[in-house]
Amino acid sequence: MSETVFPPNLDSFTKAEIPIAGLVGRVVNSDCGKINFIHAETDVVVPMHHHGAQWGMVLEGAMELIMGGKTETYRRGDTHYIPAGVDHEAKLQAGWKGLYIFLQDPS
Repeated sequence: MSETVFPPNLDSFTKAEIPIAGLVGRVVNSDCGKINFIHAETDVVVPMHHHGAQWGMVLEGAMELIMGGKTETYRRGDTHYIPAGVDHEAKLQAGWKGLYIFLQDPS
């Protein structure tokens, strides 16, 4: 990840394992969950999926989030919350950057 994507100090964080082509990132892990800094190098569709609770903020660009049959567009500075177990998908524009906090599943 270059300094043009995120500040150079993030290069020391662990590279995020993201199994979707076009997405790169860095991750900070803790016992409570993880914080991901993610960048879309190309237009990306994140297919329908679910996991534990997630809070996110768009840092650059725009994304469409499809959740519960509704589509919402989020731009720089917008935040969103996805409750645990809720199916969702996203469409990210090339250049999009996001900050995501994934909470550890308490079970």
